[in-house]
Amino acid sequence: MISRLSPLVAFICLTTTSVAFAEEGTSSKLEETFIYGEQGKTDTATKLELSIFETPQTVTAVSRAQLDEFALTSISDVLNYAPGITVEEVETNRTYYTARGFDIVNFQYDGVGIPFISGLNLGQQDTAIYEKVEIVKGSAGLITGLANPSATINYVRKRPTDDLQASAALSLGQWQNKRAEVDIATALSDSVRARAVVAYDNGETHLDRNKNTTQLGYGIFEFDLSDNTMLTAGYSYDRNESKGVLWGALPLLYTDGSRTNYDVSTSNAPDWTFANTTQKQSFAELEHHINQNWTAHLHLTHNQSTYDSNLFYVYGTPERETEVGLFGYASAYERDEEQLNVDLFVSGDFSLFERNHQLVLGYSDSDTNLAEASHYNNTDGFPVLGADWAKGNTPAMDFPDHDPATSSTDIDLSQKAFYVAARLNVLDNLALLLGARNTELEQTGVSYGGESNASANKTVPYFGVTYALIDSLMLYSSYSEVFKQQTWVNSELQPLGATVGASSELGLKKSFNDERSVLTLAAFSSEQSDFGVFVARNESGIAIYRTAELSSSGYELEFSGEVTDGLNIGAGLTVLDIKEDDEDARPFIPTQLLKFSASYVLPSLPDLKIGSSVKWQNETTTSDGSYTQDAFTLLDIAAHYQINAQLSVSLNLENLGNEKYLNSLYWSQAYFGEPRNMSATVRWKL
Repeated sequence: MISRLSPLVAFICLTTTSVAFAEEGTSSKLEETFIYGEQGKTDTATKLELSIFETPQTVTAVSRAQLDEFALTSISDVLNYAPGITVEEVETNRTYYTARGFDIVNFQYDGVGIPFISGLNLGQQDTAIYEKVEIVKGSAGLITGLANPSATINYVRKRPTDDLQASAALSLGQWQNKRAEVDIATALSDSVRARAVVAYDNGETHLDRNKNTTQLGYGIFEFDLSDNTMLTAGYSYDRNESKGVLWGALPLLYTDGSRTNYDVSTSNAPDWTFANTTQKQSFAELEHHINQNWTAHLHLTHNQSTYDSNLFYVYGTPERETEVGLFGYASAYERDEEQLNVDLFVSGDFSLFERNHQLVLGYSDSDTNLAEASHYNNTDGFPVLGADWAKGNTPAMDFPDHDPATSSTDIDLSQKAFYVAARLNVLDNLALLLGARNTELEQTGVSYGGESNASANKTVPYFGVTYALIDSLMLYSSYSEVFKQQTWVNSELQPLGATVGASSELGLKKSFNDERSVLTLAAFSSEQSDFGVFVARNESGIAIYRTAELSSSGYELEFSGEVTDGLNIGAGLTVLDIKEDDEDARPFIPTQLLKFSASYVLPSLPDLKIGSSVKWQNETTTSDGSYTQDAFTLLDIAAHYQINAQLSVSLNLENLGNEKYLNSLYWSQAYFGEPRNMSATVRWKL
């Protein structure tokens, strides 16, 4: 339910772009992109559409071509591929994403922010419905208001086309994996267009007893209500069912202090464990061109997500000789979240001192209800597990009814915001970006035995400047503040309250090949106060957090786009320093991260495209310093052959060197990443 409103005043952005008046009969057709990166405009960092080159922050765009070439079928796959991002897979179905030392909690769909009140991503979100994924580093949280100074992820949905377009793909992979996709877009009349996407993915994984099934459906319609007004309506359904899922992971040390070294397939999850995630999203957009200079936009989004699971947690330290010494307990965990979001804004050009400038004025309103319940089976304690704990022999549990006073969460979060953003073209080659967002936040409810009432009213500013040294070389700087309410609790089961952060960035951008590729060199600095840091689980299994003052600094070098005809490169180097009170912090995040990908069409064989992707990271350590993972490198290769105009085949080989590595040291437990594996895809296009 959308309730009271409050003031806000919001954000700005970037370089030259005017809102063009739509000519009669203009369609929303998206041309197919075969090169890396962003070839058009992006409004991820602002409501003003700017190219990557024009944006005074580090921006990465993963195009549909990259998603297909490297078989990036989940969002975790995409972010593992994207420069500067780490994917902390602490469990099989629960994942943290980080950038510049902080967790990513800022997400958008088609440039519209969706509040994310949890720090943890559940399930595996499929990518079949997206045209591309954009990533803006730093504090780009003025659109959603609630954010960390890490990065913003923008999912850009596929849109209808004027002409009939259809494709289908069938993939077979390791561990009996099977995947099918169908994508159809067409005009239904002169004023109505539609698109539908369905996908089905089923198979096992490299982990013992772990199986996954994904069912995805997406439909979208565009209606030209008049020459100047278009209505868009759509719906997506993403269902992920997993069996044999981890809650926690594997022990890293034996009682004598030596390191464990299990097979990569090792799992402590019995086959009766499961985690099912369903995400439903309905959305509507109304766009009206008031005149040649001004456009009004209205976005409505309704999200529903559910998570239902039976889990078994294994903990402790085993003896090296016997593997005895581990304990466990079970939990049936349920989570329901519902959101209603409204975003209304006008954008356009205005003249001042004989120069044209850009302005955005808007209001957003969001209501979220989060309900969680945990049914624990550990009242009498669980006996020491036997040496066969990794065989999955633990019998299924009965779960008593949970105590709502101590084992549940019921939170209502309301966010109201007004925002303003302006780009002032001071000179032909100099632009100032000024903006602010005022957000009023109200949170009420209970969380695991403690009150979770909180309120905040804060205005966050945004400042930016771009200076074109020459047409293809630009110097830029930006500064922004963010804040975010946290639902985590301390040892007294009281909410941690809001965390406040800020980030600044100074950089240089160089475009090549008529802006078909962009090189970015950036130095950044971020800080965050009252940041929630995981401590432990109490005797009831509730996660306990403490507050900390964190800061990060470093630099990033990124290149993305088409170098020459047929050669595309996407690469990034991140060097990072994370501190808590002048001491090294969050050592599980690599402080040096290199990602490089490329694809090349052979001139002598124009139907053959070959590609490769490399990821290297330096050593990482658990927060308690007890375990260090050495630096490692992962190498993937891909080959694509166009049989004829309609039919193509692809081959993907991941982890070619069969590197053995742990997915994450975010917690003091971990499990192994995928060994070498292969998949093949046959794709047909009309």
